[in-house]
Amino acid sequence: MISKHDNHAIIIKRPKKAAHGHHGGNWKVAYADFMTALMAFFLLLWILSGSDEEQLRGLAEYFTPSEVPLVEISGIGAQIMALKQPQSELDPVADSVPTGPGEDGPMSEDSSDTRSGAVNPWLELDQDTTTPEKEAGATLSDQLEEAQSRIEESFEASPQLAELADNLMVTVKEDGMVVEIVDLGERPMFQTGSAAPSAELLTILAKLAPAIAELPLEMRITGHTDARPFRGAKNYSNWELSADRANAMRRAILETGIPSDRIVSVAGVAAAEPLIKSDPNDDRNRRVTIELTRQAMDATE
Repeated sequence: MISKHDNHAIIIKRPKKAAHGHHGGNWKVAYADFMTALMAFFLLLWILSGSDEEQLRGLAEYFTPSEVPLVEISGIGAQIMALKQPQSELDPVADSVPTGPGEDGPMSEDSSDTRSGAVNPWLELDQDTTTPEKEAGATLSDQLEEAQSRIEESFEASPQLAELADNLMVTVKEDGMVVEIVDLGERPMFQTGSAAPSAELLTILAKLAPAIAELPLEMRITGHTDARPFRGAKNYSNWELSADRANAMRRAILETGIPSDRIVSVAGVAAAEPLIKSDPNDDRNRRVTIELTRQAMDATE
């Protein structure tokens, strides 16, 4: 536009506004890659934080350069197979493939293009799940089950012993075995008011001893009575009676050939630990308990 009152021309330029286009989606791809890498990084930190020194050393060896040469065969699968299974010198494929960049002959031992063939530590961890403690526990468990089976079979094989089977209670625990020889009304294990073992008790013990003698466990013998008050000598109660019966059981066990150092405790608890808690006067509360355990042996070791 030119003004009539001015000799100079005034030119007004109106810039054209460029049309706004849509932003590209490249930033989304980059952001997704960043989040994936970040997640992998934190996952790696979590794995390393839960690994012990031996596992970390195995990881380091796994990613350390090795003496296995990189074989350049077309195709990524062929390269992986060449790394995992090196070709023999007589293999024509191995002879026809160059073993180094730009060289026809084999690579030198000093070449830096080598990788370490360390064993994957996680595979070793999965395979080596049997520890000496687990092996010992499994062996003891097998021995306990075998001893229990031998005891049951020996009492079932003889009609005389089958009648005494109700007097014997065998319980297998995780760390040992508990054998209880209980009184029944018609078949007492001790004479009334006495610590002298009956013939039935000695018969049971004769069949029981061979099975428990082979167990590598220590013995604790405990005598029990019912809650009826002892009526006999003055200053003699169920406490003394239960202790005397436990000691009589100890002597009878030693006569079967079991070494004396296997027995680590002999005690009498009177009626303090009844078998039939609902009836402290029940005949079955009169019993002798032989507890076989390895706790004391483990503490000594």
